Amino acid sequence: MAEIIREYVIETRRYTMNGKTKFDKWVSNNESIKIEENYIRFTPIKGKEKGKRMYIPFDNIHIVREV
Repeated sequence: MAEIIREYVIETRRYTMNGKTKFDKWVSNNESIKIEENYIRFTPIKGKEKGKRMYIPFDNIHIVREV
């Protein structure tokens, strides 16, 4: 049987130097998301950062949901 490829939206929340909140958002799939010790590693499949490996600490993760 073929494996089902699922897409996920990963949103982060972090604070900038001026104290404001900044949100970032990427779309990835279950084939590229890896859970490491203190962060997740993934490769966006859409958008301006498509193909770039990302490392996001758990503390910055705001939402992860299936598309």
